[in-house]
Amino acid sequence: MAEWWEQRLQNALGAIMRGMSGLKLGPGVLRSIIPIVSVGIVAVAAVGYALSNNPYVALAAFFLGLLFLAYVVERSFRYAEKNPLPALLGGAELLQFFRDQRGASDKSIVVDSAPEIGGGASVIEHKGANDV
Repeated sequence: MAEWWEQRLQNALGAIMRGMSGLKLGPGVLRSIIPIVSVGIVAVAAVGYALSNNPYVALAAFFLGLLFLAYVVERSFRYAEKNPLPALLGGAELLQFFRDQRGASDKSIVVDSAPEIGGGASVIEHKGANDV
């Protein structure tokens, strides 16, 4: 009987993981909320199971945990509605987005001169013609 439940649990978790791998979101808030909620639901279920000796406390802890997860998801989606581009970006992409926004608002950062080919290579010190 225990092996049957274990097999069903493995099949269910495998289906969930396959479904999550097919979901393509950017590295921002919307992508990071999926593993948080997945682990959170398992943790809430584990707390409910650990407190199963007292069913009222277990039920209260279970519903409080679900309420907290719902609050986290709601706040994440509210942020994504107000800031759609930063919600989809993360890491270096988000940093570049903020730089682009700042460059568009502060005209002292933007240079109006024509681009120079290889202009950024002057920061490398050269010792001779054949240095490696």
